[in-house]
Amino acid sequence: MARIRKGAAKPVPQFLEDDPSTGYLPGRPWPTVRYGLATLLVSALLVFAIEWIVRGDFFGTVDFFLQPFKPGWTTIIVFTLVLVGLDAVLGRSHQSLMIVAPLTLALAFVGHQKSHYLGDPLYPTDFLYARQIMALMPLLVRERPWTAVMLAAAIVGGLALLVYGWRTWRRRVPILSRKGRLARLALAVPLLAFFVSIMDYATFSWTRDRLQIIPIMWDQKENYASNGFALAFAMNVPMAHVSAPPGYSQKAMDAIQRSDVAASVPEEKPDIVVVMSESFWDPTRLPGVSIKPDPIPTVRALRSGSMFSPEFGGMTANIEFEALTGFSNAFLPAGSIPYQQYVRTPTPSLATFLKSEGYRARAIHPGTNWFWNRG
Repeated sequence: MARIRKGAAKPVPQFLEDDPSTGYLPGRPWPTVRYGLATLLVSALLVFAIEWIVRGDFFGTVDFFLQPFKPGWTTIIVFTLVLVGLDAVLGRSHQSLMIVAPLTLALAFVGHQKSHYLGDPLYPTDFLYARQIMALMPLLVRERPWTAVMLAAAIVGGLALLVYGWRTWRRRVPILSRKGRLARLALAVPLLAFFVSIMDYATFSWTRDRLQIIPIMWDQKENYASNGFALAFAMNVPMAHVSAPPGYSQKAMDAIQRSDVAASVPEEKPDIVVVMSESFWDPTRLPGVSIKPDPIPTVRALRSGSMFSPEFGGMTANIEFEALTGFSNAFLPAGSIPYQQYVRTPTPSLATFLKSEGYRARAIHPGTNWFWNRG
C-alpha cells in the first residue's frame, strides 16, 4: 500500500473519481448524465416541497404537476438551470442547493402564513415592510413566548447545520475544473436570460404560451394557483414599477378642460373630522342578518350614504390613501402600497386642499408615523 505523505491531497472519493463534473477524467459522458439527472431530481423535489408548503394540500400539489396545462415542469427546468449555474459560480457540484433550498422553502412558509391569515399571496414588495415586522416582534414574543423560543432555536439550529454542511461539502468535494464550470455557465446563462426575456406579462410571448405560463395579474390568487408560487412570485418582481400611460405629460394634463361650475362655500367654514376605523362595520348590511336591539342607532340616524372599502383584513394604509387623495389603487399593481412605493413628492390630497383654504390639518394615529410610511 502506498504511503501518503503529510500535507498531500486526500484521495478523491470513489463516487467522484470518474466524474467530469468535478474535473476528474473529462471526456466520459455518463457521469455528466448522472449529474444532470441528479440535479433535475433534486429540483423536482424542491419545487414539489415549495408548492406543498404554500398550498398546504398534498393532493392539490400532485394535481398541479399532473395537469399538462400547468407550468409545474417548466418551473422544475428553471430551478435545474439555476442550480447548475450556481454550481459553476460556487465551484462545487450540488452546493448551490444549500443556498437555493433554504431561501425558497422559507419564502414558501412565509407565503403560506400570509395566505392563511390575510387571504393574499406573498408579493416581492412585501419585503419593504421588514421594519414593521421587526417593530411587531416584541409584541409577538410577549404574546407567544414559547413559540418565539422554539422559532429562535430552530433558526439558530438550522443556520448552524447549514454552516457545518457548507464547510464539510467544500472540504470533501473537489473543485470543479475550469472547463466544467464554463460548460455549466454556457448552458445555464443563455437559457435563463431567454426565460427572463419572455416573462414580461404586458407583452405576448409565443414561447411563454407554449410553456403554459399564463400571467393572470388581475387575479393574483388564481395567478399563484395556476402558475405556481415560484413563477408567480417572479412575475410580480417588476410590478412595483408603474409606467406612465401613452400620451401622458404635464402639457396634456394642463390641456384638460376644467369645470366652470363654481362650488358653493358657506361663509363660516365648518370643522371637518374624518374618522377611519378598520374594525368598525355594519353587519346588518349582510343579506339575512338582523340584530336586536340595534347596536349603532345614533350612527344609523346620522349617516348619509355608504362607502365600499377596497381592502379587507388589513392594508388600511391603502384605504387612507384613496380617501385622502381620491386616487384609486385599481390602476396599480396588485399588492402595491402607494405610501411605500410611489409617494416621493408632495401629493395633492384632502389635507393639502384644506390647508390651502386656511384650515389646520392634523392627523392622529395610535401607531408610529413611519408605519406603512404614513409620515
